[in-house]
Amino acid sequence: MVLISRIVLASIAAFCTAQLAVAADVVGPYQLSPGDTVEVGVASVPDWPRRAVVQMDGTIALPEVGMISVAGLTSTELQIRMATILPTKIFHIRLSDGGEQTIIIKPDDVTAIIADYRPVYVTGDVLTPGQQAYRPMMTVRQAIAVAGGYSLLRSRTSQSGPDPVDLRRDYESLWGEYTKAYFHGARIRAELMNKDSFDPQMPQGSPLPESIGAAIAKTEGEALKIALGDYQQEQRFLDKAEKDAATEVEVLTKRQQVEADGVKADEEDLARVTKLYEAGNLTNNRLADVRRALLLSSSGALQTSVELLRTRHQQEDYARQREHDDNQRSIGLLTDLKETEASLAELTSKLHAASQKLQPNGASAQPLPIAGETIQAQVTVIRKVGAEWRKLPVDEDAAVVPGDTIEVKFASELESSAIQ
Repeated sequence: MVLISRIVLASIAAFCTAQLAVAADVVGPYQLSPGDTVEVGVASVPDWPRRAVVQMDGTIALPEVGMISVAGLTSTELQIRMATILPTKIFHIRLSDGGEQTIIIKPDDVTAIIADYRPVYVTGDVLTPGQQAYRPMMTVRQAIAVAGGYSLLRSRTSQSGPDPVDLRRDYESLWGEYTKAYFHGARIRAELMNKDSFDPQMPQGSPLPESIGAAIAKTEGEALKIALGDYQQEQRFLDKAEKDAATEVEVLTKRQQVEADGVKADEEDLARVTKLYEAGNLTNNRLADVRRALLLSSSGALQTSVELLRTRHQQEDYARQREHDDNQRSIGLLTDLKETEASLAELTSKLHAASQKLQPNGASAQPLPIAGETIQAQVTVIRKVGAEWRKLPVDEDAAVVPGDTIEVKFASELESSAIQ
């Protein structure tokens, strides 16, 4: 899976590099297209220069000259074509006395420039999307600035709303709650894995000072050490108790064996003494003493068996208590973690809303970060290259050409990769 992910990311990087290379290649000398306006001047003709719009068929119409095809010409080629065609035409000017005079045009008298370019269009997450006049050397950054800048909630300049200071306070307050929940979750995960530390780095995109995050992380870290210390102390107590019980079981088992041997010996002695008594060779007092000894040894053996059974039960209780404590601790931590994750999800949603409220009027900078991710502005230029339209991912410093459509969309880094 890791290998596949690396291959996919490498493919994305290669694709983006190729697209940016294409974007760089197509920005060369500009070629006239329908919608551009050219201005042609003749120094020796008083009522010139004349302006003409390039028509859909790629031609312009000039009085006394006619239709001239200019589509696809660069500015230099336009000058050359006009300086070639106009000297072949005959121009007449009316004199003050009502007569006419024929003008001979020299190539050096002719000037031809691109007066106005086709507009560019900006759409998407900007304040004022729409058409803009193109200016030579225009960049994506400039076009977005003219459109009012980035904006998650556009067209709200005329709407009244909360004080931005209050919105900023609420935004940072939410970040404080998110940071506390973030480090609390990190502490719970560490405790579940019986680790005595966790990563104290602030969550990505946090606008809070590092000192605040460090203080919260320190508090959670101390709580983690105390909780682990209590747990480990309880485990050590149970370990010792279970070990002591095991030792006592071992001692009682040996004593039980010794006492069992004693009872067996007393039983054999009683049988022997009973035979001698029945044969009249022993007195009644001797038989009573042997019986008393057997009773005492049997009572001792029974007491040892009961004590051994109790100790074994206690040993099992210690093991069950250990398992019970572990399960209860895990259940408590997992419940706390579930509630923390739910709180983080809710705070993330609130941060999205607060971030958007803080940027209703556009801005030159990127939007405010959201919990756990950094929002990026993905800029795409839609441009006609040859006979086809292409979508070219670009950065803010990319050059714009007349007729481009600039699309702006906010997305996280993962979303941008998926779109690419």
